[in-house]
Amino acid sequence: MSDEKMKILHVYRSDPSEEVKKLVEILSRDREAAEFKLYDGDPNYDILVQMIFDADQTVSWW
Repeated sequence: MSDEKMKILHVYRSDPSEEVKKLVEILSRDREAAEFKLYDGDPNYDILVQMIFDADQTVSWW
């Protein structure tokens, strides 16, 4: 069995609320987690696409 952790990507459309932050914490347990903020300046969609392909799971938070 591989020691590699499952990778999860969290994509935020807006600044996450406290409830969303708690859910992200729960979903990210025992996983390698990354975040991408669509609301932060001028997002680089090429990087986002690469991050999506690199992740095992992607969750979009509106």
